[in-house]
Amino acid sequence: MVTVGQVLGLPGLGLEPVVEVGSDLPVSWVVTSELADPTPYLEGGEVLLLTGIHASARAHSWDEYVRRLTDRGVVALGLGTGERLSYRGVPDPLVSACRESGLTLFKVPERTPFLGIIRATAEMQAAEERTALETMLSEQRRLTRAAVGRDGPARVVRALVAVLGGGWAGVCAADAQVLERSGPEPPELPSGRTLTELVERLRPAGLRGSLSESGPAGAVVVHPLGVDGVPQSYLVVALPGPVDPVRTGVVATAVALLSLHAGRTAEHALFRRRVRAGALALLLNGEVRSADAVLAVADDVPWSTASRVRVARLRGGPEQLRDGLRRLETPTGHGVRPVLVGEPATDPTGEQTAAVLLEDVPHRLAEVRAAAESSGLRAGIGGPSTVHETDGSAREALEALERTTDRQRVGTWDDLVDGGLAGLLPPETARAWARDLLRPLLRSGRLPLLRTFLAHNGNRSGTAEALGIHRNTLQQRLQEIEESLGRSVDDPQLRAELWIALRLADRTDRRTP
Repeated sequence: MVTVGQVLGLPGLGLEPVVEVGSDLPVSWVVTSELADPTPYLEGGEVLLLTGIHASARAHSWDEYVRRLTDRGVVALGLGTGERLSYRGVPDPLVSACRESGLTLFKVPERTPFLGIIRATAEMQAAEERTALETMLSEQRRLTRAAVGRDGPARVVRALVAVLGGGWAGVCAADAQVLERSGPEPPELPSGRTLTELVERLRPAGLRGSLSESGPAGAVVVHPLGVDGVPQSYLVVALPGPVDPVRTGVVATAVALLSLHAGRTAEHALFRRRVRAGALALLLNGEVRSADAVLAVADDVPWSTASRVRVARLRGGPEQLRDGLRRLETPTGHGVRPVLVGEPATDPTGEQTAAVLLEDVPHRLAEVRAAAESSGLRAGIGGPSTVHETDGSAREALEALERTTDRQRVGTWDDLVDGGLAGLLPPETARAWARDLLRPLLRSGRLPLLRTFLAHNGNRSGTAEALGIHRNTLQQRLQEIEESLGRSVDDPQLRAELWIALRLADRTDRRTP
């Protein structure tokens, strides 16, 4: 980047500053014009040279002339002076106008041709571009060496920050979880947005998008990583200064290297996912030895030695399911086997479901709950079983999944068992059965008495004492219940059925607003 100060300092040209402000402003080009208003032909960033041939036309309008130049973005004005030119020296009104507008003004001696200034500036710009290109190539080689080493992505983000001369760089997942970083924590981003907001804003563009924002503290750029499909990770770079062409080129190199690594990682992950899905299908079919053999192809750990396992089933939309499974497949570092995820399939509800096999340890169950809740899925978790009996846990997981609701999106077989036999019956069928059984008693007002009688295991003395009535009164009311039901309350089967029906009725009442 050539600056105004560098142009004024060009050797052998004798350029003499008269008003010197903004010497660090970048120069796009050097132009000459004697027009009273050259701004329609300028783009901004120019150094303008003139001799003042038509000065008589603007003898009293230097203020307006300079104002137009500064509004257009001209960074410096050079006036040719000499015995044979319009001005021997720089006129005071022009000096005052430039000083008032904050525009650099310099004097060009008569012996210095304007073409010489243009040529010298162009040569300086070309030299800087060659230097920038050589620097960028050198830094690209440095990043490439980092990428081919062990822990490539981690080395690349650290090397990137060193090449850029500071800042912070990191690779984050699609949910903005930082996977690799150059420093301890992401800094406060210059744009004021959070990392999650930036990724969410960029995600709809897929691999074709990129994002760059700046603020008083610097700039932040975000690029998707990958070579195909939906990006699963992003490169985030926070810079303390502006994003110049050299930095842009270096970041682009890092994106290319990390994208290649992301592509290889995605291919490997897809291969491993398919191997694990095949192994899970074998395990659910009881073929444990065959499942271990399949897992060995991907250098994965065998499941035949697992002590206790569980099967879970997840249900939701395709994007929700993909996000939930990705969360479960992310390594947790707890020293247990990674989950096995089955191939998603569309079920009768029109949504997609997938089976998951996990070790029966508390944090794995918590991870299934967290993944389902974070992704908006429903989940059913079967009871614990041996690895040779996963089919039973799979049936229990499906049963627990069918009992989930919009309010309670995760269910477990353990919860159903804790609820007793009533909790294991099909909900709609059970409620209909309970209503039919209890219908003869609904208008009699005898349900509280019946509930107390059953709670005392049919003991009449204890029931009468609990209700505060005489034993004969109790016997009379029990006879009324028997007449309504057409069966004896001393029948153990009837008492069991009535107890379950009352439990179901209580649950229905609690659900009714």
